[in-house]
Amino acid sequence: MNATAIRQGISYVTNSKGEKTALQLDLTNEAVQEIVEDLMDTLDAIERRGEPTRPFEDVKNEILASRGL
Repeated sequence: MNATAIRQGISYVTNSKGEKTALQLDLTNEAVQEIVEDLMDTLDAIERRGEPTRPFEDVKNEILASRGL
């Protein structure tokens, strides 16, 4: 992914005064798709920040037990 490829998939929408009012993303542009996916993943992580966590070993053992391993 390079900056030029990303820039080609991003356009600003402006009002009659030339002020930027919105951002238009070309989702057929793979580089832009990757950026949007990263953004959505980041938002998910922020929303889940306060959720309780479980140790990896506990989750792993639970999955293995459910599979009879």
